[in-house]
Amino acid sequence: MQEGVSLRPLGVGDIVDRVFAIYRSRPLLFLAVSAIPYLLLVLFVGALALAFTDSFQALAPLFAGDLDSLQEIAPAIGTLVGFILLVVAFALATSLVQSAALVDAAAARYLGRDATVGGALRVGLRAAGRLFVMGVVAFLAFTVLWIASTVVMGLAGEWWIALIVLCVALFATFYMAASWMVSPAIATLEGLGPVASLRRSWSLANGHRWRILGLMALLVILQVVLSALISILLVASIAADEGVQLAAQQAVNLLTTIAWAPVYWGTFAVLYYDLRVRKEAFDLQLAAEALPRTT
Repeated sequence: MQEGVSLRPLGVGDIVDRVFAIYRSRPLLFLAVSAIPYLLLVLFVGALALAFTDSFQALAPLFAGDLDSLQEIAPAIGTLVGFILLVVAFALATSLVQSAALVDAAAARYLGRDATVGGALRVGLRAAGRLFVMGVVAFLAFTVLWIASTVVMGLAGEWWIALIVLCVALFATFYMAASWMVSPAIATLEGLGPVASLRRSWSLANGHRWRILGLMALLVILQVVLSALISILLVASIAADEGVQLAAQQAVNLLTTIAWAPVYWGTFAVLYYDLRVRKEAFDLQLAAEALPRTT
């Protein structure tokens, strides 16, 4: 279903305002897409914890200080490590599905199209593998950058040379981060492979990296301010007991994360289209496609 779509180049504030407008148009949709992966993660961890109950009980002497030898609980420690690795892997998978699903839902609403929870999550499942490989590639690039920089700083004979190398490495880090900021949206919406998505993101970001960094800084500030306000207003007012406050704080943090995720990932979608409007005249392309065809 195509509604009236009017795309134009947006400023940093306009992008954030447009994201919140998209969020308000279908809040239950975005909250459901954001919450379902977290719910699946909680259920998975709970079921896994029940399955490993006996192994966890075997670790009781370690925490009680009654352990004579680590060999007694070595199998239980191995099981605990496996439990942690499984939880981390499943958490990563659900995070990737959630991010891609939110990008898809926000993109659909931004273009005036309908979106459903199931449809967005299916897109997230298909894109999760590409996002994972793309993240690994980007991580390796940052790792190589900092290993090389550390080696040069270690070999530098003067402190000022090391300082210059450090500044260059920091600049390169922010430059690369801004260049690849919309790669998740590209991998999700265009279905490109990991390396192709990074390349296309780099191309779209040319000439707009300062705007992208400014947008990310604005998002961080908004998230910190909103989280602090929610914590002060809810936690401090409903609980005087320290233990209850801690539990309430954890619950508020989870709810804030769920509620904020659509804003964060929706920004990637809107930024992606804004860059396409500026560099590829995507608004004119949509307008041409909407014109009635004559035979």
